[in-house]
Amino acid sequence: MSADTNDDSGEPAIPERSRENPFGEGTFLHDVFEDVLMDQRDIIIIIDDYRGRRGTGKTVFSLQLADAMDQTDEGLTKEKVSIQPEEIRNAYSSQPRGSGLVLDEAEVGASNRAAMSKTNQALREIMSMGRVEQKYLVVNAPVRGFVDKDIQKLADIWISMTNRGKGLVHHLKWMPYQQTLHTPQKDFAVMSDIPKGTDLRDVYNYLTEKKQQRIKGDDGQEFIPLPEHKETLTKKKQEARREGRNEAIRGIMNHPEVQETDLSQRMVGQAIGVSQQAVSNILNND
Repeated sequence: MSADTNDDSGEPAIPERSRENPFGEGTFLHDVFEDVLMDQRDIIIIIDDYRGRRGTGKTVFSLQLADAMDQTDEGLTKEKVSIQPEEIRNAYSSQPRGSGLVLDEAEVGASNRAAMSKTNQALREIMSMGRVEQKYLVVNAPVRGFVDKDIQKLADIWISMTNRGKGLVHHLKWMPYQQTLHTPQKDFAVMSDIPKGTDLRDVYNYLTEKKQQRIKGDDGQEFIPLPEHKETLTKKKQEARREGRNEAIRGIMNHPEVQETDLSQRMVGQAIGVSQQAVSNILNND
């Protein structure tokens, strides 16, 4: 049965599932990916670290996740992973439908403004293609705030690593009436290490080698000194906290039940720790 086949009632028939859902039933990832398979669409997942740390297995988690979602016979291959945004954009177009893809900007170059600009531009180009290529993209970044907000609005899931191999799953849920991005927590996802001697381990080693080349400058890219990386990471964290605060204020003040009360901007500001003028500026997008 195809997607455009009609049943006896004349209504479009639901396409038969011909792909596999790797996630456990009852989990948020299972429910979302089930919809992805049924709708024959893409999915974009952002992975970062809860505290902006290194060494919590973001790359291993990303590869395991993309490989699990990949529906092709060959699985996740070297051609489907990269630290270069342009390569992932090209892979989005060239790789077969049902492919998992990984953009790993976690450890090298991500603090560079030009590097992240390329990442965000590549993601915009991918999303502009209509998201009907049935690709499953995992974007690995130090913190979610490195990905521009307009892209986050169109992404599906955010997973924040709390421990090595363990990530807290969030729903990236855009609220059009409130004009805010909500990130409700759902459940935890756990991935074990990649076994040695497997094809996926070869892909991991390949990606690790590319990172080392970037660090050494052998690939012609500029390596970002650690102090600059830390400074930029701190700024992004501060921006993320500030944006979260602003979203909370907008959500409170724009809520229909709140608008029916005499709750003032001053009272909301006192509760959150900002002035009435700051609340007014946030609501006016100043």
